[in-house]
Amino acid sequence: MNKSRVIFLESQEGTESLFTRGLRSGAVAAGCDVEVIFLADSAGRQRSEKQVRIDLLVKQPDTVCFLMDAPLALRNLWDVPSLAAVDKISVWFDDYYRSPKTLASPEVWVDWQKKHGVRVGIWDGYWRCQWKMRTGCDAFPIHLAADPRLLRPNAEPWNRAWSERAAFVGTVPSLQSLDGFAQAFPAPLRRFLEEVCISMQNQPWPIRPYDVAQKSRSFLGEKYGRAIDAMLKDPTTQALWNQLLWRWGKRIARLRGLSAVAKAGPLAIMSGHATEAYAGEDELRAALPPGIDLVYADTRDVAPSAWKGLFRTGKFQVQITDPQSVEGGLPFRVFECGACGVPLFSDYRPELAALFPRETGVITAANEAELQETAGLLFQASKQDLAEHGQLFHQSFLASHTWEHRWREIAGDRQPREAAPRFAPVRPRPPGLVTKSLWRQAA
Repeated sequence: MNKSRVIFLESQEGTESLFTRGLRSGAVAAGCDVEVIFLADSAGRQRSEKQVRIDLLVKQPDTVCFLMDAPLALRNLWDVPSLAAVDKISVWFDDYYRSPKTLASPEVWVDWQKKHGVRVGIWDGYWRCQWKMRTGCDAFPIHLAADPRLLRPNAEPWNRAWSERAAFVGTVPSLQSLDGFAQAFPAPLRRFLEEVCISMQNQPWPIRPYDVAQKSRSFLGEKYGRAIDAMLKDPTTQALWNQLLWRWGKRIARLRGLSAVAKAGPLAIMSGHATEAYAGEDELRAALPPGIDLVYADTRDVAPSAWKGLFRTGKFQVQITDPQSVEGGLPFRVFECGACGVPLFSDYRPELAALFPRETGVITAANEAELQETAGLLFQASKQDLAEHGQLFHQSFLASHTWEHRWREIAGDRQPREAAPRFAPVRPRPPGLVTKSLWRQAA
């Protein structure tokens, strides 16, 4: 039996995403024949709709998968009969309120889903509902995963001296970067941002930046409110504004959550990110409660092959979920901890509890008071009890949450096509030697 052929559309050569890289490894593990088509070269030069479509027609995939709205500028990409039977999948491991292409062109998604059968997978129940309201089309649930070949439960801890600490592997956006970002907006929006941030500081758990902003907007005077609306009318400005709101919400939520855990016992923070500007040790010490027992390491230069050691460090791992994750939207950390067999303590999300019930070893807390109380109990727990939590978590991960499992969930039981409809098989040719008839078919 022929292998199912899967094509991944990536935004730019040389900057492949962790999301689709993981899915590709899952497709390969599931026995698929996998290739990548880039939408732009390494210098960022965009390829034309015709060029990308030609590649698809030559390769004759059974499935085309892409991250979020990567090819949305190629709005007529699917307008050829030979691609009608191809399974087309968009996967959203993020919220689309920060994507100017989608905010500006919801009608393209309506056309893609209703006319061309593009399937949209979204990682959070809240955002699936919002998608339905925005496009009138359904989205199916998806989740991230991890690779058991790279992340193992027998890895050596990155720092054994921190074995009695709660460990947080992640970043807190730096105040300087947020303030710098805000300077790009007019003064009325900056003033409105200050009001929204004050509200987020006092918002009941979990924090929802976009909802808080919308509620705050309803309390503005008519003239002030109209000015704000006019400034945010442009989709690009709206998406950038949402990006700023999200990053502020992430900072506020993580500082509040980490403060609660640190009040119960010693805390280790390991931060590293290739592109995001994040808070360093001095800033975190100033922002967290005085007198807490905190150690910090900048782990930006830790190679991906050594990440398993970060998750094996500490008595238990802590997660404070991004505000974009309203009902679920579970980050890599959940599955990375499962792959490494370490106990995970997280703030509560309904989809986290559904995916990992208490008997699978994940511990959750619904608010800051519970975060502090439960962290205190975990600090008192024996190493044996915590090891058992980690083992249960690892077993659940292996049973249902590897990238192979994830790809099979997304692709279903899709079988290879016998032949591409209305299009004779074409062998790949060197650039510049594509036949004129093929160009006409792809036009």
